[in-house]
Amino acid sequence: MTETVKELLSQLQVLNERDRTYLASYFADAPPWLLQALHLQQLKKGTIFIREDDPVETIFLLIKGHVRAVDYRILGIAYDYMRFEPIKAFGSMEILLERDVYKSTLSTYTDCLFLTVEKQKYEKWLKNDKNALLMEIKSMGTYLLDQAQKERAFLFLQGVDRMILLFIRLYEQETNKKKCQLRITRQELSENSGLSVKTVNRSIKQMEEKDYITKKGYTIEISQQQYGQMKAYIAEKMAASENKEVKTISKT
Repeated sequence: MTETVKELLSQLQVLNERDRTYLASYFADAPPWLLQALHLQQLKKGTIFIREDDPVETIFLLIKGHVRAVDYRILGIAYDYMRFEPIKAFGSMEILLERDVYKSTLSTYTDCLFLTVEKQKYEKWLKNDKNALLMEIKSMGTYLLDQAQKERAFLFLQGVDRMILLFIRLYEQETNKKKCQLRITRQELSENSGLSVKTVNRSIKQMEEKDYITKKGYTIEISQQQYGQMKAYIAEKMAASENKEVKTISKT
């Protein structure tokens, strides 16, 4: 690790050990001119910092907080189709795919901290740093696989089943594996699932009746047992859908 990288990391005391290690590896061979071009930027929750089809001018490297990708074109509903955690570079995919405009709309789901840099400087470095390039390719591949898996699951599921899948993911993202407590609005659930608020309300009621979740005021709780029940239900549902698809293909 160079002295310049050590100096950068010393300014980022908010990072946990895993993320500090990742950044140290990411910038291990970065030249001083790139590190000196990095800027820290704090954004409040709910800030749209990248808009689809805007020119790629800045690379945002998420180092703290959570970001969501939103599609506003699906039946008039803001569909929150992907979540991102640190460490994640936004704008790098467009560079690797040789796109001049951003391909997604991104907003902060929590208060966030970014390292930002001009596209031209980042692109010059990335295309000449084998280590960083391989790390970005791996990150991009993981994102594409996760997105494909999520969309495939959503293709099979509707209504309450889609909501159950969403709560499984929220539990896995935010829980200590014993109990998950969520303070999330019906509008946010609508945006996360791609369902209307009316369908969300109906689904929440059905899930509570089946003891998949517990409502306490404005808080929704999911115990480890409830999480396991939902996982088993969705696994059975997905298996049935896949078997049906196989049978349909075999008949054609």
